[in-house]
Amino acid sequence: MNMAEYIKEVEYAVTNLIPVIWTEHEQIEALESQISSLAPVVEQNYNRALEIQQHADDPDDLMMGVGMYWDTYFNEDKDLYHKDQDRQKLANQIATHSFSVAALSGDLLQYAKQGISFVHGDLGSCPSGRSVGTLPLKTIIWQGRNQTMHWEEKNPHPPVRSCFDTLARNVDTKFSKYTRENMAFDVIQLLGWKSFVDFKKDLMSLV
Repeated sequence: MNMAEYIKEVEYAVTNLIPVIWTEHEQIEALESQISSLAPVVEQNYNRALEIQQHADDPDDLMMGVGMYWDTYFNEDKDLYHKDQDRQKLANQIATHSFSVAALSGDLLQYAKQGISFVHGDLGSCPSGRSVGTLPLKTIIWQGRNQTMHWEEKNPHPPVRSCFDTLARNVDTKFSKYTRENMAFDVIQLLGWKSFVDFKKDLMSLV
């Protein structure tokens, strides 16, 4: 089996898998963005209202500060409260399904790793592919898959350690969490696999 034939065999599964992974990620990002933009408005308005009340010599100024305080409470703060509830609800949903999301991300890496195995037999016989940071594509796929398969053992093999320590130094410190977290989604995010086309392009480069 060559790589083009292998990719054709897994096209349906990969095409359906990738959107599920990214939908969960994008939903929480969108909601957190809304909340982070609203929170400073609430804090600024409260602080301004309290400042007016603390320094008010005139009863009218004092009442203006009180009015600002309650206006913020009944408007921006209420919006923030409901958005926080929404975010917590979504965060709880994602936490509940985090194993599934990580497993799906691991499945995607497994499809890629199996492509290398079927076509080349082992990692050493596979072309390097593009560079990602200072590492070749094939190494990130192979060791990324191994990390997601064995991370709960808390004792990764030296090649996994070398790969993720290098990523932590040269790409993003989040990769240093590889001894205690499943990094499958982070690897997919790093590789930029947002569609089947992205996945196919990278695997076809390993021939």
